[in-house]
Amino acid sequence: MIIGSLKEVFLSSSRDTFLFDLRLAGMDPEARSAYREVLDSLIRFTGDIRVRQLTPDHINMYITNLSDGPNEGEYHDELVMSQYAVIQTWIHWMYVQKYVVERDGSTVKPPALTSLIPSRITWSLAHYWKYPLSV
Repeated sequence: MIIGSLKEVFLSSSRDTFLFDLRLAGMDPEARSAYREVLDSLIRFTGDIRVRQLTPDHINMYITNLSDGPNEGEYHDELVMSQYAVIQTWIHWMYVQKYVVERDGSTVKPPALTSLIPSRITWSLAHYWKYPLSV
């Protein structure tokens, strides 16, 4: 399934607009910098493709690749989960902005976690974008 888009927007352009919105919303510069690093990494992995070309498989492969990286214990698990959350937030933002016209959260699986995060929280993160975020 291809996500689909009303606009011919590249991922890097969408990222820049998203970060600008975060700035206008008052997010501190350190947090915005962390968001930029995560999204830059994802865009390097997928290539700077159009939003409409982005598939859940891209996200799944990125998270799997990140999860298989050098394991540093709990810190590594937190890193993977935080990147997953940033990407989910960005995709939700693109949906609200009408960059994305179709989305299926059930096809993007959350990263496998150790006992660091209780299963109840892990389950709710997997179903995160079934509930609208207030924007």
